[in-house]
Amino acid sequence: MQLEFYRDGAGDPRARCKGPGGKDLAGFLESDLQGSGKQGRAILRAIDSIEAGKLAGREITGNSYTLTLSPSGASLVNENDENAKPRHLSLTELRAAVADWTAFVEEG
Repeated sequence: MQLEFYRDGAGDPRARCKGPGGKDLAGFLESDLQGSGKQGRAILRAIDSIEAGKLAGREITGNSYTLTLSPSGASLVNENDENAKPRHLSLTELRAAVADWTAFVEEG
């Protein structure tokens, strides 16, 4: 899955993602993490804790998505779409996307 980050005309951070399910991941980054490095770092810490066996799982509901983390992976559900199906990602995929987004928004 290939992510592209950019800033729109107002300077707000935006994401585009090519590939199946990419719309949900890009939407999650934009709507739920927005320009906050703090939220991104919190998710990265949760992933590290789950992988280290210190945390069994975590569920985070943001502006538009519910993110569920577990040792078997991550699931994103668009809460604004009553017909939405969960988008499943590996923790590795999610970590890469969140880390890249966090670095992008913190660059300013």
